[in-house]
Amino acid sequence: MARDLLPLSADLPADLLAEIEGARDTLAASKAGSTHKAYASDWVRFCAFCDARSVEALPAHPDIVALFAHVEAEAGIAPVTIGRRVAAINHHHKEAGFPSPTARDAAGVIATMLAGVRRKYARRKEQKAPAEADVLKAMLATIEGMGLRALRDRAILAVGMAGAFRRSELAAMQLPDLAFAQSGLRITIPQSKRDQEQVGQVIAIPEGRIIRPVNLLKHWLHAAGLSGLDPTTGKPRQGAVFRRLTRSDALTDNPITDKTVARLVKTAAAAAGLDPSLYSGHSLRAGFLTEAASKRANLFKMKDHSRHKSLDTVADYVRSASMFEDHAGEKFL
Repeated sequence: MARDLLPLSADLPADLLAEIEGARDTLAASKAGSTHKAYASDWVRFCAFCDARSVEALPAHPDIVALFAHVEAEAGIAPVTIGRRVAAINHHHKEAGFPSPTARDAAGVIATMLAGVRRKYARRKEQKAPAEADVLKAMLATIEGMGLRALRDRAILAVGMAGAFRRSELAAMQLPDLAFAQSGLRITIPQSKRDQEQVGQVIAIPEGRIIRPVNLLKHWLHAAGLSGLDPTTGKPRQGAVFRRLTRSDALTDNPITDKTVARLVKTAAAAAGLDPSLYSGHSLRAGFLTEAASKRANLFKMKDHSRHKSLDTVADYVRSASMFEDHAGEKFL
């Protein structure tokens, strides 16, 4: 919880107290909910570390924080996670009214330790296999029948790949975010991983001729009774696009989770004769970019569609797709 902007007192006017409460809400919104949750978990972990060594966690000595980073690295924790945990420690000190350990680290031992952790324990980024067009078609073919679960799962896979969606974006997608047009579908993404300020973005998904993601989505919405207007209100329907089903395949009002997407991708990959350990929820997003790169799609169009902040990540897909084309050693190897 954020520290008080002003000390609350019964002597303060009611309207000023209301303004202070509003300001607290704005402060709390400076970090995403997932960040707050991670910071809380990180702080608990650091406190347990300090308790086990009979040293103070608050305020913590910079040397203790540096030791914590070393011990975490030795335990196999990823350097990026350790960096976040140090940020969480600093955050909790500021919240409690203490200078952060990093601010009191005149010798720079924390920064030096983090640099050493990144160098010594650097991990090669694990790349999951992309579900490009042929792979996705094979996955879709394993989902048979016209029941609610089959219709939903085919729509999740097809729309997930066609929109280069993160699995969290698929889980959060709402019915009012959909706008069907003659040429396909526009989907509004109000907020995503790289859009914490909630500027939002609209992407277009064409009807398509092979995978036909828009058609698969329409089949799901129609079968689930989620298309058209709400008969009771006469207004557009509300709620999640992709919803959880009971064991008997009955529709619920609850949205799927990002784990639902990950499990579905792995299950479909296994059913298609692929190694499920190579696939994840990210395979749908990577599949679109890989396929677009192989078809020499415009780099800037790819970036806009995938909502990447930088061209660098998108360019990696292009470089990978064209690695053997016009090779420097082609004429003499």
